[in-house]
Amino acid sequence: MMRSETVQMDDEILIVDDEHEVTSHLREGWKVLIVDDEPEVHRITKMTLAQFEFDNRPIDFLHAYTGDEAVMIMAHEPDIALILLDVVMETDNAGLNVVKHVRDVLRNPYVRIVLRTGQPGQAPEDDVVANYDINDYKDKTELTSQKLRTLIRASLRSYRDIRTLEHHRRGLEKVIAASKGIFEKQALKQFAEGTLEQLGALLALEESSLYTLRHNAYELRNSTLETMLSNTVLLAGGEGEQVPPSAVVMEAMRQRQNVYRDNELVIYCNNPRHSLIFHIEGTRPLSQMDTYLLNLFTENIIIALENIRLNELLADNQREIIYRIGEIVETRSKESGLHVKRVALYCELFAKLLGLSDDKAELLKRASPLHDIGKIGIPDAVLHKPGKLDASEWEIMKTHAQIGYDMLSGSDIELFQVASQIALNHHEKWDGSGYPQGLSGMMIPLEGRITALVDVFDALGSDRCYKRAWPLDKILSLISEERGRHFDPALVDLMLENLEHFLAIRDTYKDEFQGE
Repeated sequence: MMRSETVQMDDEILIVDDEHEVTSHLREGWKVLIVDDEPEVHRITKMTLAQFEFDNRPIDFLHAYTGDEAVMIMAHEPDIALILLDVVMETDNAGLNVVKHVRDVLRNPYVRIVLRTGQPGQAPEDDVVANYDINDYKDKTELTSQKLRTLIRASLRSYRDIRTLEHHRRGLEKVIAASKGIFEKQALKQFAEGTLEQLGALLALEESSLYTLRHNAYELRNSTLETMLSNTVLLAGGEGEQVPPSAVVMEAMRQRQNVYRDNELVIYCNNPRHSLIFHIEGTRPLSQMDTYLLNLFTENIIIALENIRLNELLADNQREIIYRIGEIVETRSKESGLHVKRVALYCELFAKLLGLSDDKAELLKRASPLHDIGKIGIPDAVLHKPGKLDASEWEIMKTHAQIGYDMLSGSDIELFQVASQIALNHHEKWDGSGYPQGLSGMMIPLEGRITALVDVFDALGSDRCYKRAWPLDKILSLISEERGRHFDPALVDLMLENLEHFLAIRDTYKDEFQGE
């Protein structure tokens, strides 16, 4: 009879249909090794236990006629449940040597070992039980058919329970290790993919998929199922890929809770910023132990998801502050605040086109708005001069790179360390004629080379106090002319090859008076 178990986890319900405890030995027989130098003992034992079953599983017999054979078999069959072991075979202590080898050399604490001897005086029971790690000691003459079946049943029950405890211990270790792994993920996509991988490893499942609902909690409560489905994205299969959820996923979305049906498990995780759905399909039903481990792990998923929400909130606030600082600088320069946003997005685009990690791309995007922060230290008479600067004024203007670096470089925060390098190097030129250090080629840090190109690209296409925006063809002509002189030639080529993506950013965040 199928029993349904419901586990309450905070506000999440895990529904599990668990028909019976499932182990890795499902439908396989219990492996019992008979070790005896008398063939008749093998025959009688097999005949007596021919119809024997324990936990609806029969016995699979293995045979060894010497201690050496037993050792070889045990080395290749680590999942033997029981050894029925004679003491006197090729030597008087052959059986006892097998015990020592199994426990001390093979380090197998699980197999149950029962000594069966026809010569009890050769191996006194008190001495053997005291000095050898065996589980029972029997005189062959006292082992009737019924007592043998009782012995086998008790030994297999003990083996099963020990392996179950070991399975539980390993499962808990996996939960701890997996939880550490997901707590290290700070970006939502990395977290989701890492969690999916850990779930698969935790439950030894072969196929799984991941959906994420891009709503906040309020929208989820008030949105229709159709709206939710239209915003469901399979991250594991590719960013933005639309896939139709299965029936069990749709059920979890309707109920907004975890659901298990047949061999499918859906974990529904929700917080005020993100909702994730983990959909796992396995080749077997989940056992009660699986459910317990999943309960522990899911609680950690929810906590980790909340940590990601808080991290994102801090990152959003940090990003907003940096944009505001950048806009203040640009406003003081009488330039559009959207310039810093466009430069940030151009830098992020470049990072992705170059194959940098998402973390590096995000870091460059967040640091680049501070590229001109050193202009705070430039006098208004120079900064706001409508005409061309004279030689002395130009020398003053150039100091903004070093000023920006000095303002940012003392921080231990990686964001400001990167921003300090951008501030210092975004006016260096590929041919070494830039400032403030006159670096050339690959000696200029990558973030400086990227920002140098996108800063000029955006500045030329924007109205400034001293000029009108250039048309696009004139901008591209100048950038091509400066390839290998002002700009990294590889970056120029990459921009021109992907120009439509840069123009899309420019058009999305266009200044009110920006020319074509």
